Amino acid sequence: MELEPAVMLARVRWVHAALLDREGLTPGALADLLSDLRREAYRDLRARIAAAWPELGFYDPATGHALSTCDLPAEIGDAQDDLTDLALNLSTALALADTDEADALAWLRFSHDIHWGAHVQDVTRHLRWLG
Repeated sequence: MELEPAVMLARVRWVHAALLDREGLTPGALADLLSDLRREAYRDLRARIAAAWPELGFYDPATGHALSTCDLPAEIGDAQDDLTDLALNLSTALALADTDEADALAWLRFSHDIHWGAHVQDVTRHLRWLG
């Protein structure tokens, strides 16, 4: 079920404020806010695109060649970087919301799929571990 634009933007404002001013939140409570921000609609949209374009996958940006396996060492997460990137993307959405809610929601969807959705997925595990 898709949220009304005003409700979605209110949630974005709440999460953005929590990122910048903790206000007594525990890391686990922040993880809950971040998880709530991720909506089923984003996953549905990605599933539709994957079904339409099944041949697309991981690739090397330097060459454009497809990757079937990745022999890179394990990644190291940086929670402060994850939250900073998220706050920047949410700031853009909130600035757009001042003039056009539809543009703000389109930005949220786009930036989620290409950027902050992965940060939320990664950092919430760490936040929940912290409590």
